[in-house]
Amino acid sequence: MTIEITFGARETLPVLLRNQARLLGLTDAEYARRLIVEGMERLAADSEPSEPGKTLEDFLVRNGALYPKE
Repeated sequence: MTIEITFGARETLPVLLRNQARLLGLTDAEYARRLIVEGMERLAADSEPSEPGKTLEDFLVRNGALYPKE
């Protein structure tokens, strides 16, 4: 999936995001992804406990982080 985010010429948020990304040693895209993941984790905090898996792959599939291989 690709998500394109566009800001207006007068918006200051892109500069703030870029500065924070550089402080963390990340690219803009890496930092944006981190923010999205952290936000989604907050939504999932109220969900059920994770289900153990037999392998890491199995664990990630069982708990909704990955789709099963076809």
